[in-house]
Amino acid sequence: MFKIRLCYLCCIFICAKIYAQDPPAYKLQKPKGPQVDSILASVNGEPISLLDVIYESSHSESRLYAIYSSKEIFHQIQKLRKQILDKIIDRKLILLEYKAKKPFNVPRQYVENLIDELAMNFGCTNRSELREKAQEAGTSIEELREKARINVITQIMISNYIYTVVNLTPREVYDYYRKHIKEFSTDPQIRLQLLLIGQKHKDYKRIKEELREAFKKTDKKIFTGMVRLYSSGPGALKGGDLGWIEVSELRPEFAKEIKGKKTGTIIGPIETDEGTYFIRINDRKKATKAEFAKMIPQIKEKIEGRRRKKAYDAYIAILRKKSIIRYFF
Repeated sequence: MFKIRLCYLCCIFICAKIYAQDPPAYKLQKPKGPQVDSILASVNGEPISLLDVIYESSHSESRLYAIYSSKEIFHQIQKLRKQILDKIIDRKLILLEYKAKKPFNVPRQYVENLIDELAMNFGCTNRSELREKAQEAGTSIEELREKARINVITQIMISNYIYTVVNLTPREVYDYYRKHIKEFSTDPQIRLQLLLIGQKHKDYKRIKEELREAFKKTDKKIFTGMVRLYSSGPGALKGGDLGWIEVSELRPEFAKEIKGKKTGTIIGPIETDEGTYFIRINDRKKATKAEFAKMIPQIKEKIEGRRRKKAYDAYIAILRKKSIIRYFF
């Protein structure tokens, strides 16, 4: 059996809304005239655009700004977008394989269930409300239904026609635990809000001093409001929240400043090549140490995941061999 996941559909919906309302500086800006979207690749003549990629990469791109400096960020965003592009290509290949062979009919109820789950996730009590939210995000319920259908096809193909049954012995599980114990421990993590004042801002010095004064009170509402008002960094409309990041991954300037600081502390100004940052520590998580008995389900999932990935990669390699894939960058 397979389990249909909603995450891809939610990602498309959320990112469409974010992109429509708050395109960050490092993404494509909406042109005033007719929109021209860059084509990054094609699969058997079917194009994949830059916007298709950004819809799925935008959240992860925001997190990169807390890890890499301005000198590294462009390369890292390019790398991430290439990974997302290849995932989209893989999905298209699987869909084309389905269209060629039609090994099963897509149960309409599976598609409608995904749409219902999507409506619930966004607080909609009926389809009319979901239709309105879809329009606000620059999409439509019909487009969401088609994406849900593709999602169902892809997941059934992967689950029933690619993944093999994995049977593990207790010995295999324990041996894996001993060899990979670090995989099941976590480093300390931190959740940050980020405010960036770019050096090219016309009121750069005045705003920096204004923020310095405002942040003498470590108030979350004040910080969030200032991010929305002034920040040119990632996720400004969302208050600059970057989600959970391992402390060891933070760029050196941030790691140095947050060391020993408590939750709720506002830090800054932090001077960098791209401008001045202010950071608020929203929350922290301590490191955790793995215990074998508690980790058994996760270990099984890790081993099974690696074997499934091996089968998946072999299947995709076959599909790529018999397809025409072109990159335009």
